[in-house]
Amino acid sequence: MVEVQEYDTIFLADLFKGQKTGWFYDQRDNRRMIAELALGKTVLDVYSHSGGFALPAARAGAKRVTMVDSSKLALALAEKAAGRNGVAECCDSLQGDAFEVMAQLAREGKRYDIVLADPPAFIKSKKDFASGMKGYEKVARHAAALVMPGGLLFVASCSHHATRSAFNNAVLDG
Repeated sequence: MVEVQEYDTIFLADLFKGQKTGWFYDQRDNRRMIAELALGKTVLDVYSHSGGFALPAARAGAKRVTMVDSSKLALALAEKAAGRNGVAECCDSLQGDAFEVMAQLAREGKRYDIVLADPPAFIKSKKDFASGMKGYEKVARHAAALVMPGGLLFVASCSHHATRSAFNNAVLDG
């Protein structure tokens, strides 16, 4: 396990058992932007992995942060990093399929000020384009249902086969 520091937040990565490192520096500006908006807010970080958006938001004063990921190992790293960052008391995690967890949270009537969804690549090749766009639309639909009125929805894509306009349309359709 190694520590990764970004701005004032410490993250943990398991180089041997983890999914790659689970760390993507290209999102650093977005993580900082969300953190700057998080003071006093409730935050849901879906596809959280090791707490990429959640931990900076918690350090910036989020009232409550919930991390969702399918990987038990990744969430354990995120929880350990929350402790190292002194924010464990405002962080919790839910392990499971993101779509199922979001559907359950919606059934429970949960709503958050900020909802983030940064899924893995849904379009790994050009042949996956149509199904991948449907996947991003589904992510946006489920995530949007969890945003409080006046809240913020943030959806990202790491699929280089997804064009900006197609991705934007999928999110808007969702």
